[in-house]
Amino acid sequence: MDKRKKQLRELEKQILESNNTRQENEVTLENSDFKDGKLSWSGFKRLRDECEYIDYEEDIEIKLPKQYMDGFKETLESMTTNELLHIRKDTIETRAKGALLFIIGVAILALGLSIESILRQEIFMILSWVFVWAAAEKIFFDRQNLQDNRYNLLHILSAKITSVKGD
Repeated sequence: MDKRKKQLRELEKQILESNNTRQENEVTLENSDFKDGKLSWSGFKRLRDECEYIDYEEDIEIKLPKQYMDGFKETLESMTTNELLHIRKDTIETRAKGALLFIIGVAILALGLSIESILRQEIFMILSWVFVWAAAEKIFFDRQNLQDNRYNLLHILSAKITSVKGD
C-alpha cells in the first residue's frame, strides 16, 4: 500500500510540474469546449466548474482559441443570464419551502403540546424537530449554495478574455 501511495504522489508531482506555467486564476478553453463556433453547454459547465476554485478576490483570465473570440462574450453572457435566472427562481422557491416547513414544524409542535399523553407529545416534538431542521437546512445551507453559484457566475462575467493560438 505504501509503495502504491508513493507512486501516486510521484505521478501527482509530475503532473503539477508539467503544468506549472498555468496560473491559478487562469482557465483555458479547448476546441472541444465549442460547437458550431460557439461555446457549448459542456464547455460552459467546465468553465463554471473550474472557476469555482478561483478566489473571488482574484481576477479570472479565460483563454480560448482565437477562432472563437468573435461572439464569445455574448454567448457567455447569454448562458450566464439563463443560469442566473434559474438561481433566482430556485432561491425564491427555497425561501418559500423553508418558511412552509418551519410553519408546519411549529404547528406540529403546538398540536403535540395540546395532547395529554406524554408519549404522543414526545412523538410530535420529534416530528416537529424534523420539520424545523429541514426548514433551517433549506434556508441556511441550500440558499448559501445558490448564492455561491450566483457569485461564481458573476465572477466569470467579470473575467478577462484573451485568445491563444488555436489548433
